[in-house]
Amino acid sequence: MAVQADNSTLSVNQAQVDEFCVGRGITTPDQEKSAPSMQPDSRVEVFRKRLFDRFDWLRRSAVRLALLFWLLFTVCFGIAAYVVYETLQDRVLARIDQSIADRFVETQDVFYREGIDAVVKMAEARSTSPMTSSMGFHLSTPQGERIAGNVPVCPTEYGWEIFDGQTLGLVGDNSVYRFYTGKVGGNVLSLGKSLDALVELRTIALSSLMWTALASTMLAFLTGGFFARRTHKRVAGISRALDIIGQGDLTARLPVSYAGDDIDSLSEKINSSLNRLEYTVNSMRQVSTDIAHDLKTPLNRLYITIEEAANRSRVGVCVGDELDGALEEAKAINATFEALLRIAQIEAGARKSQFKPFDLASVLDTAAEVYAPVVDEQCQELRVDIPGHQTLPMLGDRNLILQLVVNLIENAVHHCGDDTVITLSAGESDRYVWFRVADTGPGIPDPEREKVFQRLYRLERSRTTKGTGLGLSLVKAIADLHCGKVILADNKPGLAVTVSFARNCPTEC
Repeated sequence: MAVQADNSTLSVNQAQVDEFCVGRGITTPDQEKSAPSMQPDSRVEVFRKRLFDRFDWLRRSAVRLALLFWLLFTVCFGIAAYVVYETLQDRVLARIDQSIADRFVETQDVFYREGIDAVVKMAEARSTSPMTSSMGFHLSTPQGERIAGNVPVCPTEYGWEIFDGQTLGLVGDNSVYRFYTGKVGGNVLSLGKSLDALVELRTIALSSLMWTALASTMLAFLTGGFFARRTHKRVAGISRALDIIGQGDLTARLPVSYAGDDIDSLSEKINSSLNRLEYTVNSMRQVSTDIAHDLKTPLNRLYITIEEAANRSRVGVCVGDELDGALEEAKAINATFEALLRIAQIEAGARKSQFKPFDLASVLDTAAEVYAPVVDEQCQELRVDIPGHQTLPMLGDRNLILQLVVNLIENAVHHCGDDTVITLSAGESDRYVWFRVADTGPGIPDPEREKVFQRLYRLERSRTTKGTGLGLSLVKAIADLHCGKVILADNKPGLAVTVSFARNCPTEC
C-alpha cells in the first residue's frame, strides 16, 4: 500500500487485490474471464437445452412451476378418478351378481322342496315377463333343449357370462345381460339381469368425471398460473434490484413481501449482506478520504522536516533534532497504518478461529490493575465496581477484548482533565455479558456519537492532542466480531460507554 502526499490518493496493487479475493472465496475479474463456461455433459441436459432454445418461455422457472403443478394435479386427479370409477362399477356389478345368486339359491330351494314341476311352473310364469324389467329365466335339458323361461336361447356353459340380446335370441335388443348358469336337479337353469343400469351408470360417471376433470384442470392451471405469475413478479423484482446493485448503487435492496417464505428469507439474508457490503464500501471510501486529508498534514510535515534537515546538513549544522522529529512523525504514520490494517483484519473475521471460553471479569481486573498507576499519574481516579467473586463467562478472543477495554480506559484518561473519576463496572443477563467504562469528563455531544466510530474521525477539540482517531473504530470492530454492541450515553457529567456481548456468538466467519 503506497500513499502519495502530492495527490492524496491511495493505490493498491493487483497482487493485493487477488490475495484479498482468494482469501474470501471471491472471483476476480481475470478469473471470471478465464473461467470455463458450463457445457451440457449429458443427453438430458442437451435435450433441455434444445427444448429451452425452441420454447424460450420455458426458461422461466415460474412457468415451469405452473406446468409442473398442473401436470401433477392432472395425474393425481386421473388416478383418483380411475380408482373411483372402477370401485363404483365393481360394486354395482357385485350387487347384480348377488341378486342373481340369491334368486338361483331360492330356485334350488323350491326344487328341493317341491320338485322339478314347481321349478317348471316358475319358469312358465316368467315366460311372459320382459327381460328389461325383470330377471331372465331359462330352464333347459342337459342337451340344451329349452323347457321354459323368458329367454329364447341361452348357452349351456356353467358359471358367469355376459351376453348381448342378439346372442340370447332377443330380436332388436342390443342390451347387455349378466347370466349365471348352474344345475338344478338334472336340468340346466340360467338366470340373468340386464346391465343397462350399469351401462347408464358408466356413461353418467364418465361424463361427470370428464367435466370434473376439465373444471379441475382449468382450476389447477389458473391456480398454478396465479402462483407462477406471483413468483415471476417477485423474481423479476429481485432481478431488477440486483441489476441496480450491479451498476454500483449499493443502496438498493431486494423486495421482501409479507409472506415470510423461503424467497423472503433469502432476500432478507441478501439484504443483510448488502447492508454489510454497503457499510464496508462506505468505510473504505471514508478511509480513503480520511487518509487523503488527515495523513496529508503529517506527510507534508515529515517532508518539510526532512527537507530542512537536508538543507542544514549541507551547511554543516547538526540536524539531530530534526531527524528525531522526522522519526517520530514516521512512527506515528506507521502506527496509523498498522491500526488500519488491524481493524481490517478484525472486520474480516480472521481472529474468530481463536475464540475460546474465558472470564470477562478477569480481563477487566487485569486492565484496571495495569492502568491504575497511569490514572494516578494524571491526577485521576479509577474505580472498579465489580464484586470480587463474580465471574462473567463468554466466548471470544481474550487478547482482543483486553485491547478493547484498554482503548476505552485510554480514551477516558487522554480526553478528561484532572480529578476525573473513571468507573469500571460489569454484569450479565441470560443472553448477554456487559461492561461499562464511565467518566466524569467533558463527554461527547450527542450528534457526534455515531461519527466517532468512523476511522480517523476526531472531535474538533481533540485535533491538537496526540492520537490517530482510530481508537473507537477498533473498539467497534472488536465488538462486532464478538456479536457485541457499543452504546455511548450521557453520564451526567461525562460519557458512559457500555459494551455488551451475546453469549451465543457463532465462531464461524
